Amino acid sequence: MRIRSRALSVFAAATLAAAGLTAAVSTSASAAATSCLGTAKGYNSDPTYNYWPEGTTSWAVTTSSCNDINVKPNNGVYVQTCFNPSNGNYYCNSKRWIAAGTWGLAATDVLDNTSFYLQFDRPSSGRVAY
Repeated sequence: MRIRSRALSVFAAATLAAAGLTAAVSTSASAAATSCLGTAKGYNSDPTYNYWPEGTTSWAVTTSSCNDINVKPNNGVYVQTCFNPSNGNYYCNSKRWIAAGTWGLAATDVLDNTSFYLQFDRPSSGRVAY
C-alpha cells in the first residue's frame, strides 16, 4: 500500500511538472506571436496586378520580428508568396485562403532578410506582419 501511494505521488508530481512546462511553452509562443503581430503594417495591393508591395521592382524583406509571413485581409483572399532568396532561385509557394478579418499564414518558417512579395487573387487591403 505504501509503495502504491509513493508511486501515485511521483506520478502526480510528474504530471504537474509537465503541465507547468506546457504552460510556460504556450505562454512563450503566445508572447512571440503578439510581438510579431505588433509589428504589422497596413497594405494595399497594386490595383492592376493585385500584388504587394506595389511597384514593378518592389520587394518586402523579412525581419527577425516574425518567423512567418502573416496577413490579415479586410476581405477574404487567396494569397501566394513569391520569394527572391539570395541564391537567386526565385519561386512562389501555393495559394492559401485567408478569411476576412483573421490573421493567416501566407508563408511559414521564412529566414530573416528574405525578399518576397505577396500575390492576391483580387485587390486586397489589410495588415501584414513579417
